[in-house]
Amino acid sequence: MGPMALFDKSFIEMLNIDEATIFDVLFCTNICPIFYTEVLADLSLDTDANRPNEKVVADLARKTPILHAYPNIFHSSICLFELMGQSIDMRHVPLVGGGRPVRHHGEVGIIFEERPEAKAFGRWQRQQFFELERELASKWRALLSGADHRSIASLVTRTLQIETTPKTLPEALTIARHALERDGQRFLTLKTAYALLGLPPKEFRDISGLWKSSGRPPLSKYAPYTYHCLLIDVFFYVAAEKRLISPDRASNKIDMAYLYYLPFTMMFISNDKLHRRIASLFMDKQQKFVGGQELKDDLKLLDGYYSSMPQEERDQGLFRIAERPPNDSTYLTTRLWKEFGFKLSAPAPTKKNPVADEKILAKLRGIKAQRSQPSGRFSPEELADPQHLSFERLVPVHRGKWRLMPPGVEADA
Repeated sequence: MGPMALFDKSFIEMLNIDEATIFDVLFCTNICPIFYTEVLADLSLDTDANRPNEKVVADLARKTPILHAYPNIFHSSICLFELMGQSIDMRHVPLVGGGRPVRHHGEVGIIFEERPEAKAFGRWQRQQFFELERELASKWRALLSGADHRSIASLVTRTLQIETTPKTLPEALTIARHALERDGQRFLTLKTAYALLGLPPKEFRDISGLWKSSGRPPLSKYAPYTYHCLLIDVFFYVAAEKRLISPDRASNKIDMAYLYYLPFTMMFISNDKLHRRIASLFMDKQQKFVGGQELKDDLKLLDGYYSSMPQEERDQGLFRIAERPPNDSTYLTTRLWKEFGFKLSAPAPTKKNPVADEKILAKLRGIKAQRSQPSGRFSPEELADPQHLSFERLVPVHRGKWRLMPPGVEADA
């Protein structure tokens, strides 16, 4: 498995199915909720009769990563957890929900079964949509087109007493950061975060009480992830009010929302013009922005590289022959693997041991067969560092022109 990548809809749209398959094999991916929402919203697009909405969504779903894909928890839920005292891990890996803890022969494991989003994408590939999904898509489009970002920008800048005028996007970020870290308005910053990020009003009294009992610290220290999301929003409104970012293009605010998930990835891939301008402002030195067109061109080259292999090797499946990219730095993917410290050399081959393999499979089946237990029966240390993690997903044998898995997996499945 390769580097963890967050991507937006603009990147997946530009890939063909074979390039998308290569991407799926060579990278781990964070599938953020904004991506699911954007894809679903295409059901309400005005398209021509030759390419109906259902076909648009099915094509996107068909190209969406599945092999090493991890759906991230919704950002507002993460903020709420954090403000209620939960520490948030922001070390560039996804925050995945829905795991059920089990104990098997004294060892703790967490099983992540197939997520509802993945099941929905499977249906969408077959152009099967629920009426509720069509209704949600229409409401989402209406909400998007009706947002008045200009008025909200004016309200935010007045509330936070922002009077400085930025001339560049980096200046807008500096102004936003200064406004949120100004002495004397820490409580105002907390209230602003709560309002802008859409957190439930009924929880605010308890959350503000926890914050006060902690000594009223700056939000950046008390809830770093919530601060990250708030900074993105305030930056957007500061820049939009001065038209450094257009407040009239409805999708700009949605594009900004992808940046909420930057702490949970190593790299961000997009072909969106706004993302190219601003994403790096919110990334640390260990992260990288990758242009969508640049990576698409590289995936096309890799598709040619693997396609040139002898047929008997290709018959072993892309999962085996593309376990890692070629050790050739002319490929962007290879350079990314090296930059993030992933090994390009294959491990020494081990002799197949059917008995040992069956023991491993039996152990996995035993863990899965255990009933879920209340989290209260596990210590925080056990849940933070379990002996086993199991992710369930349905993987196609073929995708595009590629066979994904080695021969025989159909029988094993």
